[in-house]
Amino acid sequence: MTISTLPELRIASANFGSGGIDRATGSTERWEKTISALRAWQPHIVLCQEISALTPCGLRAHLWATANALDMIPLLGPPTPLSLTGNHPAILISTSAGLAILDAGPAAYPTGSGPQPAWCEALVQVPGWRHPLHAYSVHLPPRSSTEQRSQADRLASRIAELGELAVAGGDWNSYGRADRVSAIALSAQPPHLRPPRMRYTAHDQTVTPNYDVHDVLASVGTEDAAAFLQPGQRQPADLTATGINNGGRVDRIYLTFDLTQAAARYIQQDTGGSDHHALMLTLDTARAATAIPWGQWHSSPA
Repeated sequence: MTISTLPELRIASANFGSGGIDRATGSTERWEKTISALRAWQPHIVLCQEISALTPCGLRAHLWATANALDMIPLLGPPTPLSLTGNHPAILISTSAGLAILDAGPAAYPTGSGPQPAWCEALVQVPGWRHPLHAYSVHLPPRSSTEQRSQADRLASRIAELGELAVAGGDWNSYGRADRVSAIALSAQPPHLRPPRMRYTAHDQTVTPNYDVHDVLASVGTEDAAAFLQPGQRQPADLTATGINNGGRVDRIYLTFDLTQAAARYIQQDTGGSDHHALMLTLDTARAATAIPWGQWHSSPA
């Protein structure tokens, strides 16, 4: 059965938490829990973060084990900038469901030109769709708002320049405008996460959420998919924190506005395998199939 005979395209995002491997014991119990949750969802695309192994030479074997467990094809992104444990973003594609991988990236940046992109990307043809889908698995640096903003600028510029149907999801390590993160919740964040995730106002000594990354993405016409949907289309119905430390929705999935009307359902689940919840966004393929990329509506200046 090919995806063109199915009513929906399922796109998941999962932070595996250092590959789902216990670095002290080598146990893969956490990895198995995440795999079990994803297998139950049967996604067609999985946007992965924190793919890693105990040793660098085991990275690709672990990536393939992850893909094989889900009957998918893996694409590995560059090392996550500022990662101390060798984490990578990756994308898994269900070619057995009829999806075709047309291209993969990003291209490596020349030495000395700055940090490598904090994402993995894939250009995917979904059978029955008039235009291909560009998927991005994103993991922004957790300890620097400056680095987050820089990476968000680069990613948003790429999405805007290509003007394609696009989905970008993952661990943004920052908040969306729809999040209701209280001052109490902000103050309870681990000290090392306070600088990138919040702003401090000296005159009244208060903290507020940092929305820079979300605003950059919104500036090129992308939408926070979970916030776009109605409560009845979400599980849970409320917009709740995606991390076990109740630190807001640092994990989100964005759609270019040409795909928002195809958004049908959103699920968020604590898999027990990571300190992040897994997400899944479902697109109505009949609506997505006729979507016109925004690049065909707007001409780019020279």
